Amino acid sequence: MTATRLTAAGRRASILAAAKGVFARYGLEGACTQQIARAAGVSEALLFRHFSSKTHIYRAVLRDVIVDQNRTFGVMATETSGTRGLLVMIEQLIDHAMQGSAASNAEGMRMVVGSLAGDGNYARLVYRRALRLSRPQLERALVAAQKDGGLPDVAMSPTNIIALLEHVGTMIMMARCHTPSVVAYDESADRLRTDAILFCARGLGISREVVSAFLRRG
Repeated sequence: MTATRLTAAGRRASILAAAKGVFARYGLEGACTQQIARAAGVSEALLFRHFSSKTHIYRAVLRDVIVDQNRTFGVMATETSGTRGLLVMIEQLIDHAMQGSAASNAEGMRMVVGSLAGDGNYARLVYRRALRLSRPQLERALVAAQKDGGLPDVAMSPTNIIALLEHVGTMIMMARCHTPSVVAYDESADRLRTDAILFCARGLGISREVVSAFLRRG
């Protein structure tokens, strides 16, 4: 059977997909074009026909990851407000994280973790965009939840809420990118999902009774 020859656009996309994995593991400074070429199944000469330098590849990867981030936030957006809206947001975050390596932005989050251990520049970009994309919806949900009695009068900082929820979701996803999970969570995946939602919701001040009723819904 004759192998299908990739178009220029297809080859470029395959190089970027391979580069995501290499940058996720080694970071900008640690990665080299030879590793990227090997992961993409091409020669370095062909690699440089599509990208003039490692930096240009990295910038293109960042643009792709930003598109992934926008897509993820679009899927996870909810029109539900108030206490239920907050619970839906937390549930979506945890369900997404539970996918591990199958999550649409898993490689991008690997890059975030690698950046945190390095110079932090890429992680800073991602977190700033995440805050800008998610804060308006969260603030509306917090105000509505206070009005419907689901939250105490004094709420946490919205910025800190977003960051802390992101930390929980990211670490669950990264742990579950490996089989078995790097973290030896207790009992089943369903139990982890329930406990993670309860942990985040109770941290916001939502009562156990309200969270339990939400989780029991049909």
